[in-house]
Amino acid sequence: MLTVLALCTTAQPAELVPRDVNVYGQYIHYAETGNGPPIILLHGLWGGLNEWEPIIEPLAEKHHVIVMDFIGFHNSDKPDVHYHNALLGQFLAGFIEALELRNVILMGHAMGANTATYTAFHHPERIGGLILVDGAGYRNPDRDLSQPLSEGMIHFRRVATGSSLATTRGLLERRVYNPNDVTDEWVENAFRMWVNSAAAIGDMLLEGGDLTEEEMHQIKLPTLVVWGAEDKVSSPGNAERLGNDIEGSVVRIIDRTSHLPQMEATDAFLDAVLPFLINTAPTRYEDIDPL
Repeated sequence: MLTVLALCTTAQPAELVPRDVNVYGQYIHYAETGNGPPIILLHGLWGGLNEWEPIIEPLAEKHHVIVMDFIGFHNSDKPDVHYHNALLGQFLAGFIEALELRNVILMGHAMGANTATYTAFHHPERIGGLILVDGAGYRNPDRDLSQPLSEGMIHFRRVATGSSLATTRGLLERRVYNPNDVTDEWVENAFRMWVNSAAAIGDMLLEGGDLTEEEMHQIKLPTLVVWGAEDKVSSPGNAERLGNDIEGSVVRIIDRTSHLPQMEATDAFLDAVLPFLINTAPTRYEDIDPL
């Protein structure tokens, strides 16, 4: 069994406990709280634990909530490698195995949703369901990584990996419905995170998703798709596409939100997510009163 290092020893029920686990010789950082069926929260390209904070405590009332930093990001190890979907998916599968989880729900936002669908297709053994938040995982048929970067992409890559506080603010404001929600503290924290994870962000920015439509059809897991109706980063049309391609999936569009519905409309987001979690595994919730 791989060694897990706890960075603190005691915690209250809703207190996140930070830990590290060795996966394939690299330490993957995560934090956990709560008891019950496991759910892993997978951050997007420009987010981390901060973009999950509003929903962690409500989820932890009935779940074992795990917030993971992908390999190359935030407080996880950052080996000098090329970052791509297969690598992130392999380390996610190894992380799930190292923690000896079964029937785990993957809740992924944006890039995290891409990795969730990739992992569900390639490493489905321990996964019990998916919650995809403003992210899908389809491969762009026109993607050609052999071509040199355009001037526009070079500029955007600089912004996305931490160019300045001003450009960081501009990108954050593009991700929300109300730009006034972007605070100075959020800008500074995001800037630090993007600089710290610049190599992985730069690589993953070019990757996009990696599943074909045919592969998406082969995912046979309970799936909830949640999307901001005004998402300016990833088109809400992808939500309908996922609803058509993943058999039995449920789609919820949240009005007056953009790319971060879990932060922008937390109550509406939880109204979509909590019933799905109960209905996905009713035998594991037999002692829980229905909503």
